[in-house]
Amino acid sequence: MGYSEEVSKYHEKLVAAMAPHKGQQLGNQQIMKILLNTFPEIRPKQDWILPSDHCKNHTCKGACYCTMTDGAIFNKIGHGKYLVL
Repeated sequence: MGYSEEVSKYHEKLVAAMAPHKGQQLGNQQIMKILLNTFPEIRPKQDWILPSDHCKNHTCKGACYCTMTDGAIFNKIGHGKYLVL
């Protein structure tokens, strides 16, 4: 399994965890805290989950399939800061 496939496995959980936070500006640590409080079972895989891999206006190598699409979860608004879409 490639990096993009591994990252994409957690997309739906991230969508569910972020749904109550639409419109909010959150940092990396806040996002991860919300995600792990919602789905504690993914703690062993938390290193695979980065907000920057799920952005509508930013991309990087191995990002989720949602990147740069309307299915993205975040807009990057600064270093380590994201707007929940």
